[in-house]
Amino acid sequence: MININKFYLLVIIITMLCIESYGQITDGDTNVVITTRYQPDVIETSKIEITPKLNEPKVNSPKYDYNFPSISYSPKSVYTPIDPIFLKPEKEKLLFDNYIEIGGGNYLTSYLNASIHNTQDKHNSYGVNLLHHASNNSDNPDNALFSRNKINVYGLREKGDDLYTELDYNRNVIHYFGYSDEKKEQSLEDINQIYNDISAKAIWSKNKKRYTNQASFNINLFDKLGENENTIHFLNTYGQKIKSNEFLIDFGSTYTQLIEEADYNRFFINFKPHYKFRYKKVFIDLGVNTNYFLDSNTNQIYIAPYGMLETDIIPKKIRAYLSGSGDLKQNTLRSLSYENLFLGNNTIYSNPYVWTFNAGMNGTFNKIVQLGIDIKHELIEDQYFFVNDTNDLQNFVTISDDLNRTTLSGELKVDLNKKTTFNLIGNYYSYSTVKEKEAWHMPNYDISVIAKTHIGNKIYLTGSYFMTSTREAINLRNTQNTLDGINDINLAFQYRYKTNISGFLNINNILNKRYEMWNNYRSQGLNILAGISFSL
Repeated sequence: MININKFYLLVIIITMLCIESYGQITDGDTNVVITTRYQPDVIETSKIEITPKLNEPKVNSPKYDYNFPSISYSPKSVYTPIDPIFLKPEKEKLLFDNYIEIGGGNYLTSYLNASIHNTQDKHNSYGVNLLHHASNNSDNPDNALFSRNKINVYGLREKGDDLYTELDYNRNVIHYFGYSDEKKEQSLEDINQIYNDISAKAIWSKNKKRYTNQASFNINLFDKLGENENTIHFLNTYGQKIKSNEFLIDFGSTYTQLIEEADYNRFFINFKPHYKFRYKKVFIDLGVNTNYFLDSNTNQIYIAPYGMLETDIIPKKIRAYLSGSGDLKQNTLRSLSYENLFLGNNTIYSNPYVWTFNAGMNGTFNKIVQLGIDIKHELIEDQYFFVNDTNDLQNFVTISDDLNRTTLSGELKVDLNKKTTFNLIGNYYSYSTVKEKEAWHMPNYDISVIAKTHIGNKIYLTGSYFMTSTREAINLRNTQNTLDGINDINLAFQYRYKTNISGFLNINNILNKRYEMWNNYRSQGLNILAGISFSL
């Protein structure tokens, strides 16, 4: 463990709070894509992510997301994926604090991940995370080359009034490779796409017997080859306890300035008062969700009721729920770029307004089986779709249309014993558009199968299979193309040689199919990542 004088903690926090930077803040990656991971992922249990939580400062095991050249394994066409239905998420295994991981792969892949932080004391936590992951095997961009680099510095003070601060820098590089075969004279320098993403964040939290309050302030600068976006975001959540009930007020505001050939400024306000209470055996949360949106062409207020009901069918075993709400999605250059890394510079920034209604049930039927079923219907005004431009690179622009989408989701989790688990997750989608012929790039179904087991305390194995239906794509000349379905098998292996040393081997896309994640943009084929990890 590394002991650092508290003086340096004070310097880090003051520096982070005083840094002047700009950018957009999205809602964060709060939505979870219920699919297995395709991009190389170092095994899922070993080291600790040192970024602490405000209300629980202990460090948690990491969730690696090596997400280039695709941010998510599931085609991000599932724009509003349903949350997982797991009732009891697996407990993460805490091993070591400070650690370093080094690895490489068959695409001349280089990988380094390091986490260094102080010995966790009673009131303060602070440290730094470093990540480098790149694939550079040739001058041929068709191999889906990429480079991801990240530096994260944070500090947390807990003394009743908790203060968490963070400074994060990401630099990511990919290459356009969607151009036609007869136009492959472009060099890598001509088709680079470079993302720089800098953000500073401060979160203050206060928990009292009668009330709670949490305020967050975010500044972000995001740019990519001639476009940059500056956003300031503020969010405050106040909760007042009234006997066994609670009244909450969520208030947030976001200002975004996009600088291209012409500036485009937007201002959002969100105000959501709601009241949580219990009536007999039903837990109820009711309120009103208000959104205000202002730009050069729009000055509009959206008001929608918000409600959620939940009850136990069998106490502590099976629950049922019903909910409905309306909300405005604040799309930005950053959020769209992280959905589709191959965007061009003439994107239209639609902000879909979504009415969501869903119902479902989930529960534990015995000590072995957990099951969940969910049905959701969405009425989406001004939904965006990614379509290919007609330039040489065939990068992407957005078009919009109103969309109705119904999603039927199911999940089965089986704990065969303390060593072996099996998960089956599936989604079926039905779409209805107004102007467009299809819901472009959106699958009709996707299925994930994940199995994990370990032998003693030494060998850990994870296998996964992922598949989707075919998907329809189009370009601005209205040339339509059907993308093949995806079938992908992955295997992860970890050998824990000693309590502080382990080796890992990930084999991804075992079928070696270079399927198209986006039209004209293919995944890597069979790829392998191997390395060693050890604590400091």
